[in-house]
Amino acid sequence: DLKASLEDALSGRGRLVTLVGEPGIGKSRTAQELTTYAGLRGCQVLWGRSYEEQGVPPYWPWVQAIRSYVREQEPELLSSEMGSGAADIAGIVSDVSEKLPGLAAPPELEPEQARFRLFDSMTAFLKSASQRQPLVLVLDDLHWADHPSLLLLEFVARELPGSRLLV
Repeated sequence: DLKASLEDALSGRGRLVTLVGEPGIGKSRTAQELTTYAGLRGCQVLWGRSYEEQGVPPYWPWVQAIRSYVREQEPELLSSEMGSGAADIAGIVSDVSEKLPGLAAPPELEPEQARFRLFDSMTAFLKSASQRQPLVLVLDDLHWADHPSLLLLEFVARELPGSRLLV
């Protein structure tokens, strides 16, 4: 089923798949096997993990995944893929500002509008990046994720059709 989901994503039919089960049953190991296969199929794999501990910043699994992507890309490509949403993404992934110095600050918006803008920017970036190279985004231990991370996942999931992204 996971390989079929990956093939769908490779064909431009982005997918969201969840692995559920008791602790220790092998969900993370199964995800690792899928990412190995995805790498062999030419995908870039991004990992983010949620933690149970207090003090974890909002969007932490997303920050980890995007940070690893940002660190591997040339500034020109990253700027092209993030487009006008780079400043919004830099608000939660500081590595973006380091890689793309001189970003204008995002406009001052009401909190709900700012969150929508961030979600839209993040989704547009992931879709754009997946057009160059298919992406597999693994969000491990999602049951410990903060509420904002889950809201972002819900937003991204609605926009998966037409992308080469498997979450």
